Amino acid sequence: MHTAAESQLKRTKRQMRKQTKILLLGSGDSGKTTIMKQMRLITDGSFSRHELESYRQLVFANLITGMKAIVESLPEIGLSIEDDEEAFAAFTMVEHAADIKEGQPFPVEYLEPFRTLWHHPMIRRALPHCHKFAIPDNIHYFYASLDRLFQPNYFPTNQDVIQTRARTVGIIETVFRIPEGGLSVSRHVSLPQPQGDAPKTSVTSDVSSGMDIPGRLNSSTSEASSIAEERWEKENKRVTVKTKSRGDGTGNDSGLTELRFVDVGGQRSERRKWIHCFQDVTAVMFLVPLSGYDQCIIEERSMNQMSDAMTIWEGICTMEWFKDTSLILFLNKEDLFATKLATAPIHRYFPDYEGDPKGDVEAGKEYFKRRFLRIAQKGNLQLQQHFQQQLHMQQQLTINNSSSHSRYLADQASRPLLRQVYPHFITAVNTMAVQAVMVSVADMVIRNHLRTALLL
Repeated sequence: MHTAAESQLKRTKRQMRKQTKILLLGSGDSGKTTIMKQMRLITDGSFSRHELESYRQLVFANLITGMKAIVESLPEIGLSIEDDEEAFAAFTMVEHAADIKEGQPFPVEYLEPFRTLWHHPMIRRALPHCHKFAIPDNIHYFYASLDRLFQPNYFPTNQDVIQTRARTVGIIETVFRIPEGGLSVSRHVSLPQPQGDAPKTSVTSDVSSGMDIPGRLNSSTSEASSIAEERWEKENKRVTVKTKSRGDGTGNDSGLTELRFVDVGGQRSERRKWIHCFQDVTAVMFLVPLSGYDQCIIEERSMNQMSDAMTIWEGICTMEWFKDTSLILFLNKEDLFATKLATAPIHRYFPDYEGDPKGDVEAGKEYFKRRFLRIAQKGNLQLQQHFQQQLHMQQQLTINNSSSHSRYLADQASRPLLRQVYPHFITAVNTMAVQAVMVSVADMVIRNHLRTALLL
C-alpha cells in the first residue's frame, strides 16, 4: 500500500510539472481574446476552415454594429443624418440587415450603403468622439477594406480574424501544448490555409453565481448586444480551440508542457464568475488597454476605462488567492495610445501626470506602468498586514498557538511576498510583436511552475 501511494504521488507530481494554468483577466475590450487568437497562430499557424467561416460572418456583424453605434451616438454630440435622405435610407437598410448564412457572400446591395455612411461628413466628424461612446476600435480597419470584404470569394485573413470583436461569454479554457524547449520565435506564421474541421474544443460551461468577488470586482450591470452578434456569440462561444498536439505524431506527449489559458468575460456582468477560476493558478495575465485613458467603458459612460482597469487590478493584487502567483501585466494597445496623445493629453484625465502635454509617448507609457506597479506593491503590503491581523486575532482567541493554522499565519505574516510582476508593453493585434513577448512569458511561466512543482 505504501509503495503504491508513493508511486501515485510521483505520477501526480510529474503530471503537475507538465500543466500550467494562466488566468486572463482585464476589463471588457482590453484584448484578452485577441491574445488567445494570437497564441493559436503562434502555436498552430492558422485557423481551420470552419473557424474562418464563423469569423467571416462575424466581420459582417461587426460592420453593422460598428456603424449603428456611431450613428446612434450622433445626437449626443449635436449631429444627425436624418436630414440627408440618402444617408438616412442607407442607415435604415444597415440597421435592419440580417445575419449572413454559412457560405453566403456579403450581400452586394449593402456595399454602397456602408460606403455612403462611412464617407458621410457627419460620420467623419463623429469619429474623433468615438472614445466617449465605447465605439469598437476595429471600425477603421474594416471600413477601410470594404471593397476587399465584398469580393464574392472573400475569406478572412489572419489579421481580419485578430481584428474581429465579440463579447466573451462565460469561462473558456484553451490548452496549448508547448515543447519543453519552449515557444520558438522563429516559427513562421502563415496566411490562412483552410484545413479540416476545427480541433476538439475545451470549454467550461457558462456558470453563474451570486457570489461577490473581493476587491470590488462584483457588479450586476449588463449591456445589450446587437441581434447579429448575440446570435454569433451563442453559436460560437464554444468554438474556442484546443490546440492539436505538436508532439512526435505518435500520441506521445511526454515532451510537451500544457499551457492552459482560462479566458473570462471582462464586462462587469461577467466578473462575478471569475472566482470559479481562481484555484491552482500558475500566473495571472492582466490586460490593460493603454488607449483607454480617455475612453469610457461599455456599461457605464461615466466610468473611465483606465480607472476601471486600475480598480480591478487593485482587487487582484489584494486577493489571498494570488499571494504567491506571478502577475503578468500587459499594457496593450500602445499603437492607439501613441496616435491619440497629441489631441487627448493625459493630464486632462489624470491630473497628477506631469509629462509633456504635447504627447511624449514613452513618458506616458512609463507613467501608467508606474501606477500599476505601485498598486501591486501596495497590495503586497496590505496582504502582509492582513496576515498579521489574522495572526493577532488567532492568538487572542486561542491558547494553542502551535496549531497548523497559527503556524501558517505566522509564516505568512513574517515573510515578504515572493510573487513578481512582469510588465510588458504590447499591441495585441500585431502578431510578430505578440510572438516575441509570449516567448519570454511562456518561458517564465513554465520555469516558475517547474520550480514550484519541484518543491511539492
